[in-house]
Amino acid sequence: MQLEGKTAIVTGAGRGLGRSIALAYAQEGADVAIISRTPTELEQVAEEIRALGRRGLAITADLTDSQQTHRAVQEAIDGLGHLDILVNNAGGYRLFTDDLAHSVPFLELSEEVWDRVMSSNLTTAFLCCKAVLPHMVEQGSGAIINMSSGTVASKGRAGQAAYCASKAALERLSESIAEDVKEYGIAVNILSPGWVLTKPNDDYDSEVQKRMRLPDDIGLSAIHLALQTPETMTGQSVNAPEFDEEQGIHRPSAYDRLYT
Repeated sequence: MQLEGKTAIVTGAGRGLGRSIALAYAQEGADVAIISRTPTELEQVAEEIRALGRRGLAITADLTDSQQTHRAVQEAIDGLGHLDILVNNAGGYRLFTDDLAHSVPFLELSEEVWDRVMSSNLTTAFLCCKAVLPHMVEQGSGAIINMSSGTVASKGRAGQAAYCASKAALERLSESIAEDVKEYGIAVNILSPGWVLTKPNDDYDSEVQKRMRLPDDIGLSAIHLALQTPETMTGQSVNAPEFDEEQGIHRPSAYDRLYT
């Protein structure tokens, strides 16, 4: 097992990508604390982690709030004994827009939606890194993985101004933190999962779903980044579909696996 003896925090892990990463880590031997705002979903995932023979902690917190974030991280560290890996997965776009809109034209983008999207994608990662890093610095090691979206972070899209801005800022933040903490043995990298069929995307038609992946497809690339050190990789971005191709893994689309 590649993560035997390791411990991890995965945020936004009640479902979707966060759940899949948490379970992938547990399958590789890690004990995992999962954090989000939805206690029922969290406990279900924690039970799945325990069923794999690992410790699973379910911690409820609003990670846009500094006090709640520090409390949740400390609870995780107290429960796990130490911390090796942080995955900042909390966030998204559609769930933080009015009327669950996939697209919000800039002329209609409210300050409230802007603040929600920026807070969910950028502030959560900032606060979690601030809470975790003193512990990693003290132990002289650690891996931080910030979840981005390569296509929207590299080029703006109509209707997704807030999301594109938040992910681009997250990538620059990740690169800056990586430079700041590499001397302490801590790697900070970026993971772009590709287009994944998660709850916010489940109302797209079949033609769109034929271009999507499933959440469990993220596991190998997330494990790879959890194993990195500043000497092997830091301040870099990994695209999960491209990583799979490099490993010789070719996956059918989400639609093909679910409906054919």
